[in-house]
Amino acid sequence: QGNQEFIVEVLMLSLLHHPNLVTLVGYCAEGEQRLLVYEYMPLGNLADRLFNKERYKEPLDWNTRIKVAAGAARGLEHLHCEAKPPVIYRDLKSANILLDEDFNPKLSDFGLAKLGPDGDKTHVSIR
Repeated sequence: QGNQEFIVEVLMLSLLHHPNLVTLVGYCAEGEQRLLVYEYMPLGNLADRLFNKERYKEPLDWNTRIKVAAGAARGLEHLHCEAKPPVIYRDLKSANILLDEDFNPKLSDFGLAKLGPDGDKTHVSIR
């Protein structure tokens, strides 16, 4: 993760608060070292739960999958519709969805996030 992505993530998570967004507890930037400290998420990330068949023998049941999907969608809705200015997340994937002890999902890794247009309904970005 580059220095710019690190700064973006610290700023975003310092300003954004929602039950489906991970909480930034602290950070360290000393010399070349960069470290983010998130709240503890005991069930890890969704990618491991879905694809690590050696560690997790039983697949997630459908009610849990729907709970995780709906919670992640609520986090995105907050970023797009309620945050001022809106935030474009740009890195939605199962590895960036962290799970608490009750399988409540929280979006993490805001290094690629960008501020969206304020008051406008469209935004086009060509990378």
